[in-house]
Amino acid sequence: MIESPHSNDIARISLLLITVQLIVGLAAIAQQTSPTGPLEADQVMEHVREMNRTRDKQMVSYSSLRTYHLDCRCLSHKTADMTLRVDYEAPDKKRFTILSESGSRAIRDRVFAKLLDAEQESMRDDNQRRSAITSENYSFRLADYEKNDADEVYVLDAQPRSRNKFLFRGLIWVDAKDFAITRVEGQPAINPSWWTEKTEFTRRYQRVGQFWLPESNESTTKVRVFGTASLAIEYLDYQITQSGGTALSSVAATGAARSALKSAKQEQCSAPQPGSCIRTAGHPCNASGDISPKVELAQRGQSK
Repeated sequence: MIESPHSNDIARISLLLITVQLIVGLAAIAQQTSPTGPLEADQVMEHVREMNRTRDKQMVSYSSLRTYHLDCRCLSHKTADMTLRVDYEAPDKKRFTILSESGSRAIRDRVFAKLLDAEQESMRDDNQRRSAITSENYSFRLADYEKNDADEVYVLDAQPRSRNKFLFRGLIWVDAKDFAITRVEGQPAINPSWWTEKTEFTRRYQRVGQFWLPESNESTTKVRVFGTASLAIEYLDYQITQSGGTALSSVAATGAARSALKSAKQEQCSAPQPGSCIRTAGHPCNASGDISPKVELAQRGQSK
């Protein structure tokens, strides 16, 4: 049986219709599975920017405690710890006071010291602009929208617009009530070194009054040839002064964190070392093992 040109045309048209229906169907499925929310990604970040400006105007100063722990499973297993106090004065001054250090001297000198130096560098006005999570530095896309009885959260995909050591690529979680970033997960926009094969981090924020401040920072870095290094930073005991002189405090460190801090202070009082507790005449550590408020401490890094 010989097919007519007309029957071939019908077959081609039928095939075309099936293809169009398939494309339309796939597009509909894609639209159904794409996340939707009351606001677009750029609108969310514009609200974040406005609220950050309001919060920044209210912030006068704060002090807090931090603990650093680095576990390097490299050619040999090394660990190091550091506890410090941070004093911040708006808009761009930070002072780091080291309370205790232990473990690998190489890690403390080459990693912890450089972290503090980099943080001081990021406080400069031009670097604050370059590192800000804004539409000038990132393109945003809505990745998810979550809402329940307790929370309403936007999850945004953030991609850097430039190769900048202060930027990252990854996801951010935005509280839809406060329009504040509560979590960031991702990788640096550029590798800091050829030796660094891959770095992944998770940064979480806590609410203290109307302010959202760092709560924890965890990162894992794969180093070529040598192995893997894991860094954990905890931010504790915020004492905030806001405009009008009102004071706010975060929940004090409890459990293991509090024990570690007290132990660090006791060790410093019993055996001060360079870069840690330095006694001054008439101002010893007090009987409870806590460092007297008037004890002077060596500082690594100066306000800029």
